[in-house]
Amino acid sequence: MQSLLKFLFLILFSTSFAQSNEQKADSIGIDILNASYKVFNDVLIKKNNQKTKTYKNISLGEIWSVDIINSQQIVMFYGDFNTVIILDNQLNLIEEIPFQKTISFAKKGITNTLWIYNTDENKLELYDYKTKKTTFSSQIISDFEPIEMESGFNFVKLIGKEKTLVFNQYLNLTDTIIHQKND
Repeated sequence: MQSLLKFLFLILFSTSFAQSNEQKADSIGIDILNASYKVFNDVLIKKNNQKTKTYKNISLGEIWSVDIINSQQIVMFYGDFNTVIILDNQLNLIEEIPFQKTISFAKKGITNTLWIYNTDENKLELYDYKTKKTTFSSQIISDFEPIEMESGFNFVKLIGKEKTLVFNQYLNLTDTIIHQKND
């Protein structure tokens, strides 16, 4: 009887400290061709017409962001290694771009360019990954800590806790939007 109680206690004790290995999939969105994208366990998953494609790069660690604004050139940012991966519409590797500078955001720009936020210099940059040169750079952005970046082909928004800074395609500040506080 005592052995049975010890066994039941052991099972109860071990299950109460067991951790769930379930991880929630992060939905990225739907592209213009109606394919859906999500990230699960650092794997990019694309579903389209009953077909599923995946991309994983375990050597770069955690996926920080995925930009599907151009489904022919999908931009994945691996922040732990300051590396951007560009994939085609079949999730095949087009380009791997390791940065020497510290960046915290990377989004697709116009042809062969990326919008990046250079954390070392507190600047937005339009980076041409074919020539490996910065095409445009903003002024130093002071007294502002971005928590997110949104972009299109001709604009970039740096979103902070209290305000959003809007830049045009030449990285000139065009608008500052103050966030309303909800009381």
